[in-house]
Amino acid sequence: MPQKSAINLRHLRVFIAIAEAGNFTRAAERMLLSQSSLTVTMRQLEEDLGVTLLQRTTRLVQMTSDGERFLTEAKRIVADFDHLVTAMRLSASQSSGSVRIAVLPSVAIRLLPDFTKEFHERHRDINIVLRDDNARGLHRQVRDGKVDFGISNKWFDYPELEYVPLTKDQFGLVCRKDDPLANVDAPVSWYDIDPGRLFILAPDTGVHVRLHNTAELDDLLDTTAGEVLVMVTLLEMVRVRLGVTVLPELAAPGAGDPDLVFQPLINPLVHRELCLIRRRNEPFSASARRVWEALRAKLPKTVN
Repeated sequence: MPQKSAINLRHLRVFIAIAEAGNFTRAAERMLLSQSSLTVTMRQLEEDLGVTLLQRTTRLVQMTSDGERFLTEAKRIVADFDHLVTAMRLSASQSSGSVRIAVLPSVAIRLLPDFTKEFHERHRDINIVLRDDNARGLHRQVRDGKVDFGISNKWFDYPELEYVPLTKDQFGLVCRKDDPLANVDAPVSWYDIDPGRLFILAPDTGVHVRLHNTAELDDLLDTTAGEVLVMVTLLEMVRVRLGVTVLPELAAPGAGDPDLVFQPLINPLVHRELCLIRRRNEPFSASARRVWEALRAKLPKTVN
């Protein structure tokens, strides 16, 4: 009787990610795992198999002959499983007429209500289900096949995902209406902001990634007052005069907010590009395709 194994798909995905990335750090980033968790999972796999799959050095990881043989079969098993899951979900989606979209909260609040209402009036047989999440969680939902597609800026460049530009919005300063920067005649520059008063969103968010991908802002971002994960908390900190923040326009408070104001920032001009995100080379249901195409046709290319 074969010995029972504790190996599961998580072990295979971790091994494949390490083999393709060439080191544990990049593999952990790709898998959205901590490096310690990745290491433990890899150790469990090798201990269960009773063979060494990877030879570790200070900087690089090399596969053993057993590792190379195992990699080929692991990729086949994972691909077969993913295709089966996708086919079943596609079948369920086609039967129910539901389209699941992972979205950033700012997109869910500012862009999609009017679109969803108009689309539903034209296509009452299709139900749009929105799942709001930060950029890290949104990418995980798309990669894991839990949604048909997502709407976000690029949090990490996953080769298995396809990014199709949808719209973009400009970054600006969010401060109290009685803040000195809210009442200047000239446009506000990034260099007008005191970094000791600046709070920004945390690394799990697309806003954080976009800011840190702008080389001109390196000095400002190196000395900020702090990072916050939840948008509501961030805005409340500004509201009670702890400091200021920077956000893309869709994520900022609206003109009707009693306390806060949004001031577009220049020098440099920084935009967030929002994309439709899907798993590459995987089929859409007819309903998902219709929503995808309607979003591309209806939403403005730039948010003003």
